[in-house]
Amino acid sequence: MAGQAMVLGLVMLLVLCVGVIVLFDTGQTVNKKVELVNAADAAAYSVAVQQARALNFAAYSNRARVANEVAIAQIIGLYSWTNQFHTTTIVLEKVMSVLAKIPYVGPIFQALSSVFKAIGQTLKGIRRAYHGLAQAAVTALDTLNGALATASRTILDYVAGADGVLVARDVIRRNSPDATLSAVGAGVLGSQLFSASNNFLQSYRIPRSRGGGSARDRQGADRFRNVVMQSRDPFSWSRSDHDLNLFLIKFNQSGGTDMVDYDRWVAADAMGLEVSLPWPLDDFDIPLGWGGAQAVERYQQQRFMPGIGNGSGWVSPFNNNRRYRPYGNIRGENRIASSFIDGDPNVGLDGGKKKGAYFTGYNGLRDYDDVKPGQALRPYTEPGSRADPAKNTGPIFTVHVETDVAKARTSAAIDGIGGPAGSPMAMEDKAAGGKISAYASGQVYFNRPPNYALFRRGDNRLEVGNLFSPYWQARLTDTPDSVEVLLGITRL
Repeated sequence: MAGQAMVLGLVMLLVLCVGVIVLFDTGQTVNKKVELVNAADAAAYSVAVQQARALNFAAYSNRARVANEVAIAQIIGLYSWTNQFHTTTIVLEKVMSVLAKIPYVGPIFQALSSVFKAIGQTLKGIRRAYHGLAQAAVTALDTLNGALATASRTILDYVAGADGVLVARDVIRRNSPDATLSAVGAGVLGSQLFSASNNFLQSYRIPRSRGGGSARDRQGADRFRNVVMQSRDPFSWSRSDHDLNLFLIKFNQSGGTDMVDYDRWVAADAMGLEVSLPWPLDDFDIPLGWGGAQAVERYQQQRFMPGIGNGSGWVSPFNNNRRYRPYGNIRGENRIASSFIDGDPNVGLDGGKKKGAYFTGYNGLRDYDDVKPGQALRPYTEPGSRADPAKNTGPIFTVHVETDVAKARTSAAIDGIGGPAGSPMAMEDKAAGGKISAYASGQVYFNRPPNYALFRRGDNRLEVGNLFSPYWQARLTDTPDSVEVLLGITRL
């Protein structure tokens, strides 16, 4: 009996040893699998974050360019208004000089004439100094816009290229040193990066003339110009709300600054005196002042009138397609005075030359990138929902990580534990292709917070994804079935 118990004890000891080895192998394999899953999650999320940052950089760049364009509009608008004001002082000085010949009240008008003359001389010096500073500012802002356009396109190209794959590999190495991005995974991720650049984004080439370029490029150029026009400050938008009423007479101030075509800012200002007469007599207007300014690439005696849309004005798609007349409706407010601007925009009454009303070196809107129409129309989808990826708000990037099963440090991979080959204690690792793998997907999405006053839109509308607002974010998401098929993965 003692001998039989010993045999049974040895058998039980053998089974126990095998169980311990199996438990050890299972723990090592699961530990390595968890490590790979974490590495895949980190890499996929990092790629998505990198893409979101690139999109946000492009959005910040576009917004900066819009702000610079508005600054240029302000600069030339101020010069145009100063020209008009200067001309007005000269006209009023001459009028006061004539009225000074009236007996008794003549000295009053003579004093007013001296005041207007002094103001005119002061304005002349201000205009001369301002022109040089304004020219330097226009050149600097235009150069900056060119640099921003180049930087934005370079970053989008670089991120959409091999850099995404390099980021994935670097994150994998840092989280699991013996794991790598699989060859198939690198191909899938590369194709997703390419698709995100070419199918999700659209590059628009700004035509150099109103009728040039393709219909798509003209549509994109119109969109950019519409954003710029809508972003103008009140002074640039319209200077036609400052009339002065004195019983039967009214001083009409009108003007504004518009982007004509895609490469020219034009400002025009006029001042008129409207005298109201009793019926059946018609009211009549007396022109008092006029002025203009333009930012152009080079001086070619560009016209001021009739203005944007050949005088029909600008239709704002952001304001229920409302039509705005050129230059704050200058022709409707001061038809006679505005007719002098083309021939005398730069205070010709004081020796100003027409060429002086132009600021050169301005190259207009630059090429830009935006989300293709219809590509980001869906709002943010809550994490964990099994939604159709095609209906989500941004591209998906999948990372497939793998390592040799021997890297799990199971008994078969450690000398002396699994037993020599062919022995009863030998344990063999079996895995498809001798690899352990994991995969994860990250997604870029657009979400402008609607509940925070600092971020929400003024009209409280839902904003779809675009490259004028920097609200691109990243998240982990479900891997599309089509991608799993490409990776050779079957979900049970």
